Amino acid sequence: MVKLFMRGKKMTTGRWVLTVALSVTWLLSGLGAGGQTAEARISDLAASSGTFVDTERHWAKKEIAEAVSARWVQGFPDGTFRPETPVSQEQFMALVERMLPPFNGHEADDFAQDLYLKPVKGRWSEKTYKHLLPAGILPSGKPEEPLTRVEAARLTLAALGKQSEGEKYRGTTSRFFSDVSVDNEHQVVMVYPIYKLGVMAGYPDGTFRPNDKVSRAQAVVLLNRIREAQEELYPGKVTEAERQAMTKAVDSFVTTVMDKEKIRRYDDLVSYVQKNKLPVSEKFLQEHFSFMKYDVYDFIRFPRFDELIYYAKISEGKYRMTVQYYSGELGGSVDRTFYLASADGKDFRLIGKDE
Repeated sequence: MVKLFMRGKKMTTGRWVLTVALSVTWLLSGLGAGGQTAEARISDLAASSGTFVDTERHWAKKEIAEAVSARWVQGFPDGTFRPETPVSQEQFMALVERMLPPFNGHEADDFAQDLYLKPVKGRWSEKTYKHLLPAGILPSGKPEEPLTRVEAARLTLAALGKQSEGEKYRGTTSRFFSDVSVDNEHQVVMVYPIYKLGVMAGYPDGTFRPNDKVSRAQAVVLLNRIREAQEELYPGKVTEAERQAMTKAVDSFVTTVMDKEKIRRYDDLVSYVQKNKLPVSEKFLQEHFSFMKYDVYDFIRFPRFDELIYYAKISEGKYRMTVQYYSGELGGSVDRTFYLASADGKDFRLIGKDE
């Protein structure tokens, strides 16, 4: 079996990661049926050193051992890990949830609840789906269905706040994999960016095999790739005080403009900013409110800022804040990035990407 995911850095074993690991153990140990069966197995799981009778010569032996050592996962009481057993959509959703920064979320609208939550009503995964819905991490199939590689790519991009990367490849004539046609934009916008980010790779024969099922071993490796990608994509130490100040700055401006003042024309927006001497640059307005320049436009829903948010300090005094959220029936799953500047980490100015 060829290794499907790239690179092999050692897993972080800090306190936060250990807490995550304990909470996901049953998900990769009792992969069988519903919550009661899986949870009942927790007490039956034997502590393991990471050595299993069925992983001794497996391509992911090292990664599985590291994951077990970090207490992310455990094997089964019979001494097996069952690395080739497929992972279901709901199992992967639950694993992804525990890899994310904490966020509160909010009650989704009725349409979204009926579409995404109805299939998991009463299942052990219902809370996970409900929590991830406001963050725009949305399943496409039934919860018990095996997860495919293309679905893993899509969900992982959403978990990393990088779905918009797929837009770069619409209309491309470049072919990265022999079994992913450039005419199949649905696959291209998911497979190409996840590959270029270095999170998932193809096979030596030049294929990606988008419809192949994701196994337990592959899921373990992918979890580690997600953690590595989070560190690479969102660098710099951002304090909790800075995070709160950044969120407040963007939230206050968007809420005031769209909800309180109900500004709908771009010229009016510029006048409002200038009149009130707000710490907002023209480039920021162009990047996020240019839709107001048109006589007729579809309302672009902004996040509520209680969804999944990633923070980064990209240079001295310059910060980046990416919000991953569900923008309604028409918008679907969206990630939106805001740039900010601050000399003291307390007062923030909203700026454009290249300022």
